[in-house]
Amino acid sequence: MLSLNPGLEDRPPTAGTRLPAARWTELAPGEAVWVESAGSGFVAGHVDEVSTHQEMLWVDFSVRGRRLLCGGDPVQVWTRD
Repeated sequence: MLSLNPGLEDRPPTAGTRLPAARWTELAPGEAVWVESAGSGFVAGHVDEVSTHQEMLWVDFSVRGRRLLCGGDPVQVWTRD
């Protein structure tokens, strides 16, 4: 059977709201998030820094280290409930 929402069946139960890059400024340092990207699926992390002037977000992935996400990157950021 084909899924009507490809990829959503893999979404962790604690992945709450998907935030487009324009709303990343609503996140606070230390806040838990999920980052979804093609090929990597969902990876848990914590917000390290948020740019207030541009769509940029630093996320700390503990084991993988920090990563800078930019608004044009092929990723989705989800709040973690």
